[in-house]
Amino acid sequence: MASDELKIVLEDVKEKFDTVIEGISMVRETLDRHKEENQREHGDLRKTILGVQADVSVLKADVSILKTDVATLKTDVSILKTDVAILKTDVSEIGKDLNDHRDNTELHAGERRKKA
Repeated sequence: MASDELKIVLEDVKEKFDTVIEGISMVRETLDRHKEENQREHGDLRKTILGVQADVSVLKADVSILKTDVATLKTDVSILKTDVAILKTDVSEIGKDLNDHRDNTELHAGERRKKA
């Protein structure tokens, strides 16, 4: 009888161990599935980060080019301002010369009329 009771207890313990082993197996499968999903997500994030880094590098190069272009434009604008100032001076001098020429021509024409 004691051996029958012992067999029943051992079978019950064996069933409980089997249940625990099955539970551990299910937990391992779940962990493996989560691990694979995390690895996939990590790979996707890595690709995204590398893509963003490449985009940032391109943008940095573009900004550098734009800075150079802006500096060149500033120099060009400065040169143009100087040229405009020179042209204004030249136009003013030409205007004065033209007025002087008119005055001289009118004076000369007036002197001829007086002599005649």
